[in-house]
Amino acid sequence: MEKNSIILFSSSAQFLDVTEKNLRLHNLKIKSKISNLNILKNIDINKKDLFIVQLQNRDEHDMREIINFFRDNNLNWICVSNHSSINFEAIKNGAISQICLKERPSFIEFRSFINILISKIKDGWEITNIINSKVNKEENNNYSYEKVVAIGGSTGGTEAVQNILMKLKKDVPPILVVLHMPPSFTAMYANRLNDICKMRVKEAEDGDIIKAGIAFIAPGGYQMKVKKNESGLYISCKKEEKVNGHAPSVDVLFESVAKYVANKSISVILTGMGNDGAIGTLKIKQSGGFTIGQDKESSVVYGMPKVAYDIGGIIVQSHLDNIHKIILDNI
Repeated sequence: MEKNSIILFSSSAQFLDVTEKNLRLHNLKIKSKISNLNILKNIDINKKDLFIVQLQNRDEHDMREIINFFRDNNLNWICVSNHSSINFEAIKNGAISQICLKERPSFIEFRSFINILISKIKDGWEITNIINSKVNKEENNNYSYEKVVAIGGSTGGTEAVQNILMKLKKDVPPILVVLHMPPSFTAMYANRLNDICKMRVKEAEDGDIIKAGIAFIAPGGYQMKVKKNESGLYISCKKEEKVNGHAPSVDVLFESVAKYVANKSISVILTGMGNDGAIGTLKIKQSGGFTIGQDKESSVVYGMPKVAYDIGGIIVQSHLDNIHKIILDNI
């Protein structure tokens, strides 16, 4: 068998056909499509192949047998499932990535899934070197960074974040973004920004290494934090209680930035209703970080940045159109 290509595995002929067509459109080499585990067991498997595996929550025994097969053979695989419990099982058993997909997705939902899948395949290239291919917005390992930029917002925040990111260069320091968005929308939002911004933009995943040249969007329904180990900074995304009525919460991110990044941080609190992010902004300032607040004139709702300013958390207040310049001047 040829090396360094993709094998699709699913009991759904429609999933196999449509996924193959879309991946080929993105110049990804499909080696074969397999619909039966017994067939898979009888072929000569190359350990460098990447398997895209769709699991359906219909027969738990078959599901576990499939998961164990990929685990026992130490294969590189991405789990696509229609139920979160399968995702959890896959996480425990060594899949590179996991994606939830509705059993009967709409065209828009399937297009979003393909974008997420391609992003995860590219991450797989970076992590395991299983495919030798040049990818769009390939990460430059020579990027270095002294600062980490944390951005939070709510009402009007999606447009405000786009305004800022589109004006920044490719090799920016890591950018962490929390917006009050529901689950499923954050992945589509990140993919849209990735198409129009110079840096890479992706929905954050638990365990992501914080790297320059990447903007990480907090996934809806999860609390995103910065953590640190002996290797450096990484992202934690967990299902946790809401803070200030939100998951993700700006305060949760900002307080972790104050703790682990401190005076190497830049925070931006954008338009939005309520007070989420105000305490976190103040903590970043107190830790030696540089804090920016969007002004009243350019805010859709001058709530979150106002509270942060009123409690003394803001060092510089600025019109939205100038925030990117302040970031660049301080990195």
